[in-house]
Amino acid sequence: MSKFFYNVAIAVPLRQAFTYHSNQQIIPGTRVAVKFGRTNKLGIVTEVISETDIKTKSIHMVLDDLPIFSKTELKIFKWASDYYLHPIGEVINSFLPTNLRQTKNTFEAETIEGNKEIIEQNSEFQTTLNSEQIKAVKFLNELIGFMPTLLHGVTGSGKTEVYIRCIYEQLLNNKSVLVLAPEIALTPQLESRVRNQFGDLVGIYHSKMTTSARYKAWKKFRSGELKVIIGTRSAVMMPAPKLGLIIVDEEHDASYKQQEGFKFSARDIAIKRAQIIKIPIILGSATPSLRTLKLVEEKKFQTVSLTKRVTQKSPPKFSILDINEVKLVSGLAPQAIEAISQTLTQKKQAMIFINRRGFAPQFICSYCDWKAMCNSCDSSLVFHHQAARLICHRCDSAFGVPTHCPSCSKAQLSFLGTGTEQLEETLKELFPKTAIHRMDRDSTTKSGSLETILSEINNSDTGILIGTQMLIKGHDFPNLELVVTVDVDQGITSLNSSAVEEMGQQLIQVAGRAGRSDGNATVLVQSRYVNDQNLLQLKNGNYLNFAKSLMEQRRATNQPPYTFEATIKASSPKAQTNIEMLTYAKQFIDSSKCVLIGPIPAMQSKVRGSYHHHLLIQTKTRTGLNKLLVHLSDFLSKDKNSISNKVRWSINVDPLEF
Repeated sequence: MSKFFYNVAIAVPLRQAFTYHSNQQIIPGTRVAVKFGRTNKLGIVTEVISETDIKTKSIHMVLDDLPIFSKTELKIFKWASDYYLHPIGEVINSFLPTNLRQTKNTFEAETIEGNKEIIEQNSEFQTTLNSEQIKAVKFLNELIGFMPTLLHGVTGSGKTEVYIRCIYEQLLNNKSVLVLAPEIALTPQLESRVRNQFGDLVGIYHSKMTTSARYKAWKKFRSGELKVIIGTRSAVMMPAPKLGLIIVDEEHDASYKQQEGFKFSARDIAIKRAQIIKIPIILGSATPSLRTLKLVEEKKFQTVSLTKRVTQKSPPKFSILDINEVKLVSGLAPQAIEAISQTLTQKKQAMIFINRRGFAPQFICSYCDWKAMCNSCDSSLVFHHQAARLICHRCDSAFGVPTHCPSCSKAQLSFLGTGTEQLEETLKELFPKTAIHRMDRDSTTKSGSLETILSEINNSDTGILIGTQMLIKGHDFPNLELVVTVDVDQGITSLNSSAVEEMGQQLIQVAGRAGRSDGNATVLVQSRYVNDQNLLQLKNGNYLNFAKSLMEQRRATNQPPYTFEATIKASSPKAQTNIEMLTYAKQFIDSSKCVLIGPIPAMQSKVRGSYHHHLLIQTKTRTGLNKLLVHLSDFLSKDKNSISNKVRWSINVDPLEF
């Protein structure tokens, strides 16, 4: 009886595939059950290999009649594994529905052909395009093959309507479309607008869905029953037999980067997927990332622009408030409170943007300066009034609120700083007859709560909106006429190299929520650094000028996107062990071909009882960085040195923070 040999990817922390044999022929992409050590494991056959001299184990069971992943999808997984230096088994497992991660579950493939008549029934569009949108749609629908294109549209310019026309063109050709959004909070509004046009051909996919709902959407998109899937980063590898277009909405958003485990960028995998399949990809944003703008500069990406709001209304006017000599009320300057009052009098909505949830970020003793700190992390505990708990926002540990100081026993405990909860309570006292809506992670935990909040906001003429980042991205609030930013200075003073870029994107994005109906909107930026040059650049609302200036700064100082970076992260219960391990690893890196910084403590230096340190590697070329990382990864994976075995280490390519 013939033996066939296969490489099988298994979800274990080893950067290799494992060779097994079988008496039957198996198509790559098929799930199998194999013996690994003393346990049975799920594996994915990645390739057929010729006969080998290596002693191999037999594949215990073939779980699928047909492969669940195509050869093309396996190729993308292989690229992601090589690019991010992450085990291919764990890469594939990251995009496998929970139901299919178990050997007891089988999968029956089915294919549903598209119905052109259904598509043509949806040809009546609800909105008439302006001349810029028409030009953009024509340009994008004429793209053939791999053609990355930046759709740069100012906030309110109607990018979503352009997306809808491009989706329609693909559906007419019996192709499917993958639409990525950076956060779950953006999916309801985006889904609603696309579903209104294409009905049951549209589905969603994100982590807040139940396991069964996610699996159902996965199967329907794979079979062709769903033609459009709207999802967050986990949706980037949704299988589609006839994928014709990928859209990455808000392409600049940091949420596309996975920060734990397999540290991938969904944006970058989407671009690679489009390249391998040879299909167009649209990257939409009012505030494109510097990386994307550099690729446009190098003519590797095309660009099409929407320079005007669809309403033809003027963009909001920026005003910077100096709060150095001002007594704040829950973080708000008196001038800001007066502006809110005037806005409400005019029966319009006001938004307060503060990227800090909870009631107050610090809980202290005013007598002895004791501060409530997490037992497991180097972070202050955040006071949550409604929950009556002190909560760590890094590890989610929660503690009761003491009535007396644990250090000096005095009853002189108070809180410092402002969060969304505190703002909500203060504004309810100041404006008791006004509807106040808070949108943050705490207020949107229940299923359907986000949709309810958005519906309440959009169905009311006046009111106050309070929220974190999830409030400022992609939402359309027609009656919003005033925006107040409470804590923009974090972006100015942060040591994080990407902080200024993110600050600029946030300010333009939050400003863009306002003034869509009458064009008389105002953005009040509270700051103690009113002469900061980056802040002044943003005052005129022209993001591209700000980005150009920042790119010149980055070019002059050899910072990304003009260099390429990765970090080697070490984690252990002892800080010194991390330092010793990274110092040991450092000697195996050719320092003549890169810049090395570290070992240094991570921005979050202690989390869940473990200390974290980084070694930063910076090179002039992408290929140069990859070669160094492959060499180091191979060495550390095989090294039996006692120091490297005492820590958990990982590689983060294109890190956003340190």
